[in-house]
Amino acid sequence: QPTIDAGAALKGLIQPIGQYKGVGLGMAIGMLSSLLSGAAYGTQSGNMVDGAKVGMDGHFLAAIDVGAFEDPVRFRARVDEIIEEVHASRPAPGTKRLLVPGELEAELEAAYARDGIPLAAATLDGIVAAAAALGLDASGLAR
Repeated sequence: QPTIDAGAALKGLIQPIGQYKGVGLGMAIGMLSSLLSGAAYGTQSGNMVDGAKVGMDGHFLAAIDVGAFEDPVRFRARVDEIIEEVHASRPAPGTKRLLVPGELEAELEAAYARDGIPLAAATLDGIVAAAAALGLDASGLAR
């Protein structure tokens, strides 16, 4: 059931995310991104109730030559089909649309490139003060 209680979510979160295949994939990625680098795994890195444990993160990056397995043009076309299938799916009540991973970030990046990055006044003031302390001109920063 939907909840805003982080503790309750932790007790029943895994199964709806992807059933046994999703859990297996999550475990494999978690192991590659943590155990190979000596970082924390799973709940060792914190939780939604108490927060993250700083300095315990690990990362795993992989580069795959798609052309070694499939024609890249055909692969891209199939990826696009999957994305369109997600976009065409019915969103949950109160949700405007379904997004694929990275889509929101790409939209924000385009907006920031076009309009600039929005900053809180206090943050901008801190940047201007730091620039002044270093003898740098910050007059071009929008307020």
